[in-house]
Amino acid sequence: MNTSQSSHLMSHNYDPDSQVLTIQFHDGSIYQYAGVPLTEFHNFVQTGGSGTYFWTKIRDRYPTVKIAPGVRKR
Repeated sequence: MNTSQSSHLMSHNYDPDSQVLTIQFHDGSIYQYAGVPLTEFHNFVQTGGSGTYFWTKIRDRYPTVKIAPGVRKR
């Protein structure tokens, strides 16, 4: 996975064949976002994998599957 420049996002990976974007958050949780167009992924990468871009353009806009739970900090 590639490192993201965000206080919430730790890393990301994209499969252009399936158009699946995988995001790992700093709490360890991992989510996959389906149907993300290549142009959307390129825009995300251009921002350095920024959380702001993710929250406004990707989250809640694409079908999502949680792959791994996060670890809550106490």
